[in-house]
Amino acid sequence: MIKLFAADLDGTLLNALHQTDPVILRSLRRLRAAGAHFSVATGRTLRSNRALGFEGNVGVVCCNGSIVLDEKGHVARTAPLPEGFAGELAAAFPKAAIDFITAEHTYHLCSEAQHAAAYAGMPLWRKVVMRGMSMTGGPEHVYDCDPAQIAGLEVCKINAHIDGMPEAPEVASFIAEHPEVVNAPFNPSMFEVTRVGVNKGEAVAWLAGYLGIREDEVAVYGDGGNDIQMLERFAGYGHAYATSNGSDAAKHAAGNVIGSCATWAVSRHMLVTLRAQ
Repeated sequence: MIKLFAADLDGTLLNALHQTDPVILRSLRRLRAAGAHFSVATGRTLRSNRALGFEGNVGVVCCNGSIVLDEKGHVARTAPLPEGFAGELAAAFPKAAIDFITAEHTYHLCSEAQHAAAYAGMPLWRKVVMRGMSMTGGPEHVYDCDPAQIAGLEVCKINAHIDGMPEAPEVASFIAEHPEVVNAPFNPSMFEVTRVGVNKGEAVAWLAGYLGIREDEVAVYGDGGNDIQMLERFAGYGHAYATSNGSDAAKHAAGNVIGSCATWAVSRHMLVTLRAQ
């Protein structure tokens, strides 16, 4: 019996416009009314379980599993990067447009204008995908930081847009020289760095235990590169699903392929699963 449903957002739960809508929100209400739990499992930075229009008690596994919010919206767990890594990266690239993400804020070495410029050249489709991700601007962002300030933070995840970063090859080499971290982006255009061993699958399993739910009582849904480990972890129970619009690697990892995010495949599949139970 599935007691916890966990889904990636873009390309998975969200619709073709990368938004929530009445179909999605109605399915989540029905899940909760039936006594089931739901959590998003995303690479995005979501500091509220009400973000994107979600209603009620929704868990949040975000930043590729490095931050977990409970169903009341409180930070239940963080998995920070190894001590010293963020400070060393900042000292090595003191002017680069790199995002240093903590549970409270996203910190930047550069100015707001420089940070926005780093994302300005991305293709339109990618801007649509990243709309609403709070990548630039707003009170949660702190700009013009120095490496010493970054070194004093509990950084959980590091993001950067490769196409807008002249230092990208050197940054990639720096990351590769540190086996204690892993780069698992949703798309090759990004760096998404967390502590090694931290991923959506590990975090969803942690949240399940936090809620008193066994791993074989969890169903997960994904579509991309940063969903692979989550899909693989739960595929052994037969409860991992990739959307038909997902990558071949995600489909292979899941072993089960459902319809497209454009036709609300995840919302429909969760309700069908509930009815079958």
